[in-house]
Amino acid sequence: MTTNEQADEGITALQVACDTEVSGCVFLMRTEEDDRDRLLEITRDHVREQHGKEYTIDEIEERHVTEVEV
Repeated sequence: MTTNEQADEGITALQVACDTEVSGCVFLMRTEEDDRDRLLEITRDHVREQHGKEYTIDEIEERHVTEVEV
């Protein structure tokens, strides 16, 4: 019999969602904790390219990244 250790641990992921409802943006990304840097870079690029705003990696992480259970 095998056990699923991950089910017992409660796996979490990182999520970022664009909150610009007025523009109709549906940007949503979810990734594993190990890919935090890539998630932040992709989000920064999205905001710059699609919305013309500049945010630092730290600003994005503080304001928009949340942990979610998967």
